[in-house]
Amino acid sequence: MERIARYSGLKNRSHEMGKYLLRIQKENPDRPDFGKLASTIRGCANYLVFNEYYTVDQVRLVKASTCKKSLLCAFCAARRAAKLVEKYLSTVRTAMASGGSLKPVMITLTVKNGESLSERYNHLKRAYRTLQKHRAHCLSGQKWTEFVKVKGSIHSYEFTHSDEKGWHPHIHMVALISDWIDQEELSKEWHEITGDSFIVDIRKISDHDDDLPSAMLEVFKYALKFQSLSLEKTFHAFQVLQRKRLMGSFGCLRGVESPDSLLDDPLENLPYFELFYVFSRRKAAYDLWELRRSEDIDPRELRRY
Repeated sequence: MERIARYSGLKNRSHEMGKYLLRIQKENPDRPDFGKLASTIRGCANYLVFNEYYTVDQVRLVKASTCKKSLLCAFCAARRAAKLVEKYLSTVRTAMASGGSLKPVMITLTVKNGESLSERYNHLKRAYRTLQKHRAHCLSGQKWTEFVKVKGSIHSYEFTHSDEKGWHPHIHMVALISDWIDQEELSKEWHEITGDSFIVDIRKISDHDDDLPSAMLEVFKYALKFQSLSLEKTFHAFQVLQRKRLMGSFGCLRGVESPDSLLDDPLENLPYFELFYVFSRRKAAYDLWELRRSEDIDPRELRRY
């Protein structure tokens, strides 16, 4: 199963992060919380239970132990992003349908790179808040801003890092617009606000069935992007950003919240095969331990996980 191979890679990354945290705890014996966090991360997704609904060709992850530490755990970051797209795709499409001529775009706002992640995050956050204030003032009849054409958006803060340039913070946003934004004008306004960046990217999202979900996934997988950093940088980002709000929404798309569960809902009254996978640290992959037909499962067992 392709998904199992992908989950194996994500679980391996989480396992490596857990080992890194154990090393950090040994170097800092006065920080037992590091050891507890390591245990939590290493225990995440040790087993996975899928229901394969063969009559409708669907496979759903219905049971697993998840830590929900998405800034540190690659598995939880990936599952969280997928669940957010699943949860809010219909919200965006409904807003587009009810809003008449609203069109979806991907907007990216950046600020200059810097060595301090905390300082760069706060700078980007303040700049974005100022842009939002400009929009609110425009709606009340004051100074014009191109950003007023955004009728609603879902956005996230994303961070990359390079040894040469430091931390690169930016905002990814799926926005619904009433009219095409003059990118040059918005870029000028953004530079006036930030004082160090004029880079604003605006791209149309096509009407292709997969384009909108892909754009939304780009917004929601911000936590997964941390997994491309070194273990040291990932942990540093976690320490700096763990209590920060890195996702938000406004306008006709207001109301985005993290999913309560990272699992899939089972399908009722359909036969399935239950596939029970256990992660093998020796193989660095999931092994299929058990496969059962739904009619052979005692209903009382469904609560054991």
